[in-house]
Amino acid sequence: MTDNYPELQSAAKKISGNHELWEELLSYCLEEFLFKPNLQEIIQSGGGRFYIVRMMMNQFRSTTSPFYQKYRTPTVEIEFQDYEEPEVYVDHTDKLTQIQDALANLNWYDKMLFEIFVKENHTISSLSRATGIPRTSVNLTITRVRNYLKKSIQNSYTYE
Repeated sequence: MTDNYPELQSAAKKISGNHELWEELLSYCLEEFLFKPNLQEIIQSGGGRFYIVRMMMNQFRSTTSPFYQKYRTPTVEIEFQDYEEPEVYVDHTDKLTQIQDALANLNWYDKMLFEIFVKENHTISSLSRATGIPRTSVNLTITRVRNYLKKSIQNSYTYE
């Protein structure tokens, strides 16, 4: 088994992407391997190194593996006390009116595409699929309307 150790080290580094936990990964898998009930069969078949490499891949990549849970899952313990979120009311009617006024100045295509995008909570890709309009065209239109709205709303604010 010690003959294969350098190759196993190299494999652990590759599997983990040279992550700082590669040594823990190798140690963990070697320990697990040594307690396998069919250890002798695996070694006699000549598949010991492959078995350990496969274990390392599964342990490092699977989010449900014991190694992943122990070493890779960030654990943050937060104690919540009786905290109540303060009620804050923000009146957005002014902004909404400004947005509606700005949208009224757009051509029908840009306005309708943007309204569908917002009201139906689409992504660029899902809107493209739903309408049959090429994704690039949808992206350019939505980006253009967003930039127009930002400029329109910023220009309407006056600072006192």
